[in-house]
Amino acid sequence: MAHQSPDPLLQARDFFLDNVFPGRARAVRVEPQEPKVESKPLFVLKSVLLTLFFGVAWFGAAICGLWQWHSSTPWVQFDVYSVGLLALLLIWCLSTAHFHREMFVSREVMLEASGMNFDRLMFFWIDVFAAAEVLVFFDYGHWHLVPQLRQPYLQIPGLALCVAGTAWLIWTDVYLSQQFRGGLTDRKMMSHGPYRFVRHPRYAGLIVCGVAFALALASVIAWVLAMGWIWVNVKRVQLEEEHLRGLFGAEYDRYAARTSRFLPGIY
Repeated sequence: MAHQSPDPLLQARDFFLDNVFPGRARAVRVEPQEPKVESKPLFVLKSVLLTLFFGVAWFGAAICGLWQWHSSTPWVQFDVYSVGLLALLLIWCLSTAHFHREMFVSREVMLEASGMNFDRLMFFWIDVFAAAEVLVFFDYGHWHLVPQLRQPYLQIPGLALCVAGTAWLIWTDVYLSQQFRGGLTDRKMMSHGPYRFVRHPRYAGLIVCGVAFALALASVIAWVLAMGWIWVNVKRVQLEEEHLRGLFGAEYDRYAARTSRFLPGIY
């Protein structure tokens, strides 16, 4: 059984490579892990299924918040404002799947597209705000913490603003998805479409929709969330702009000099 013992010449070669040429030795070790392509379909499937699961759970919880469980008319709180907002959210979620299709190509693209490379707390805040937004539907359907906010002259502009914000977000996602279509090797700075007007059109649209959400659903909880969402996004763009300057250098500086962050000519 001597032929089963380790070859001393191979051991000597490995020892030499490990200690004299550490860079080459690392390359040799990494090679067996190269066929990571097989894990990508599984990664994409898990990402899509998780997103779908949490999306369905969120909409289910929101509907429960509006449903009047011990009433002869349990659907009474499903009015033009609550149903309208749920419909707009569903439309936006479905359209965002176009962006996510490019984003879920690989783990590396997802980390870059989601900003996890430079802001690891953003997903935490998204989860916190998404969970808290469910409470807004309970406030609208049951609690009515500040009933004075439930005025048509506030809710109608809120719903209209949410329509505009959703359309803006869909337009932005169409352009943003192009940034990651070719992976991370051939990226170009975005300065067309909605990016002609502001540097962060997606965050601007989310902020607008947050305010519209608070107006249409007449909830003090939603107003607190809208203010918190503005703070989170301001912190986020500071990190993102530093990251983008590292990627595009002087080109991004020139672009930032001629465009505002959220509101053209204001901020």
